[in-house]
Amino acid sequence: MSQYPAEPSPQRPGGAPSRPAAHEEERTSRASRGPSRLASVTGTYEFGVTLSLALLIVAVSVWAPRFLSTTNLMNVARNFAFNTAAAVGEAFVILAGGIDLSVGSVISLAGVVTPLLLQYGWGLWTAIGAGVAVGALCGLFNGVLVTKAKMPPLIPTLGMLSIARGLALVITRGRPITDFGEHGAAFLKLGQGYLFGVIPYPVVYMALVIFLGWLVLSRTPFGYAIYAIGGNEEASRLAGIPVDRIKTLTYVISGAVAALTGILLASRLSVGNATNGQGDELEVIAAAVIGGISLSGGKGTVLGVLVGSAIIGVLRNAMVLARVSSFWQEVVIGSVIVLAVLLDRLRYRRAQ
Repeated sequence: MSQYPAEPSPQRPGGAPSRPAAHEEERTSRASRGPSRLASVTGTYEFGVTLSLALLIVAVSVWAPRFLSTTNLMNVARNFAFNTAAAVGEAFVILAGGIDLSVGSVISLAGVVTPLLLQYGWGLWTAIGAGVAVGALCGLFNGVLVTKAKMPPLIPTLGMLSIARGLALVITRGRPITDFGEHGAAFLKLGQGYLFGVIPYPVVYMALVIFLGWLVLSRTPFGYAIYAIGGNEEASRLAGIPVDRIKTLTYVISGAVAALTGILLASRLSVGNATNGQGDELEVIAAAVIGGISLSGGKGTVLGVLVGSAIIGVLRNAMVLARVSSFWQEVVIGSVIVLAVLLDRLRYRRAQ
């Protein structure tokens, strides 16, 4: 440090800095804020994973130029829209320090309940509401066992995975449902129609779920409480946050979103089948983790979930274009899941 005092800036009478000095200080302040803001963005995990997605898209488009065609891009978006929406619901649970392994089976159960009710003559929106309610009840079951019975989240959600899948098989007797009654045309339009004749309705649904998820998590006390609980559950209790109620609600949200996803998936596929959504729980969790949702809870964003799901969607589409066997596709996706969890653990250790 210099032993000489700094030269004072020119002063106006009364001690205020002169106008040139004030402008110079303002410019210096802006210059110092600029790099720090840029660093705060580029230094995030979400930026890194978004950059990875961009590089993946460039690589695939160079190798297969038809990848960037409007038709193909819409197909890619429509295909990963379902799991993206379910992953947003899953993100609520993981951010609060839990895990929900039952989402795939809830997708199946709701995806047969609503078509069956339509077949029995129920109104379209009444049947959809009943399907969503079934998913919410599954989530409530999980949440109560986790918070009141103090079970590790893995146990009740794994049990619900089997229960919901079994109920779907019992309800349908193992047969697909293709008759949707008098409201069949309206039901099929939900999964197969287009907004303005361009954007598939499943993509619109995904966008709405992402927006609502972002709004709740980043702009409401409920969302702040979820992050707080995931970061330190005991401290949250001491701070007066109703931890059990909020954690239970995250499971209800996950179940309801998974159910609505299953209903739209049945519409998209023109069939209510107990096998719809089978195994989707791993891809849903993978999308969340790849997108930066920490399995330890308390870290991550909904936009990161979108990017994580898009990476899986682009990878799958690239393998389809390359005519890679569906068996090898599962090997690749499984490897990506393991890598994502490994990176999550490394990030957690660095943070510690």
